[in-house]
Amino acid sequence: MNTKVLLADASPLVRKAVEAAFPSSEFEIRTAPDGLAAVRLLPEYSPDAVLAALTLPGMDGYEVAAFLGSQPVYRSTALLLLKGSFETPDMAKLSAVKHDGLVQKPFDGETLLLQVREAVDRKRELPSLPEDPFFEAPSGKASVAADTAAASIPEPPDTGNLPEWTDSVEQKIRDLIRQEILRNQSEMEDRARDIVSTEFKKVLVAELKAVDEKRR
Repeated sequence: MNTKVLLADASPLVRKAVEAAFPSSEFEIRTAPDGLAAVRLLPEYSPDAVLAALTLPGMDGYEVAAFLGSQPVYRSTALLLLKGSFETPDMAKLSAVKHDGLVQKPFDGETLLLQVREAVDRKRELPSLPEDPFFEAPSGKASVAADTAAASIPEPPDTGNLPEWTDSVEQKIRDLIRQEILRNQSEMEDRARDIVSTEFKKVLVAELKAVDEKRR
């Protein structure tokens, strides 16, 4: 089965470059010109990896990343964010979302291909299963052990009955993403204030000691 890749980038040249870099014998590529179109493709396409430019019309790469991170069904989907040559990432937003790497544009096709392969492989890694109960059980008991183990594996989430995409659904997604970003930014600001306050106190104590020593 081919690895499915979803690319969200406003540039037709970038979309063509990605399609040319990934061999069709191994990858299936779908592209979208903006973040909202990419999110709409997610349920029907179920990609193994998403490539999203940081700057996108409608819904930018940060918002796409926040949406993926908020949905458990996409927990195993690799995400690489694409940065323009003269683009300065918003580090607060970037650190608030989960992703598997930041790729500089223009990129080398072979390097990007390798990065996607490695990110997808990491997401596909599963904990090793115990071997003895399955391969060393007495005759007639191996199948019982296998059946018991199979019964304990939860069913994958059902993504085939998603609600129809409406303006209401879109607004709810946007609100969810906005709340997630604001929550993470608030936490970072609180941590930053604590650090600045601590450092300020250290500097103030040092200055007061220096003044006191001069008076002596």
